[in-house]
Amino acid sequence: MNAFVGVVIRLLSNLIEMPQVFVTKVIGANPVSVLLIGVGTVFVLAAVGAFGYAVLGALGIPLPSLGRGPAEN
Repeated sequence: MNAFVGVVIRLLSNLIEMPQVFVTKVIGANPVSVLLIGVGTVFVLAAVGAFGYAVLGALGIPLPSLGRGPAEN
């Protein structure tokens, strides 16, 4: 049980340090990395949004139509 507590404490301390390391060493390394992270974020958010839209539609929740579909009479 003592080893488990040590792992949890180390995990939490790493989670606290990670944003600082990410900003200083990953993003701040060069300007191209900022662009790549931004484009990657847009792609991931678009994929998550499309998946969420599909899941909500599959659950039967009425959603607005995206794009042109068959004309309603």
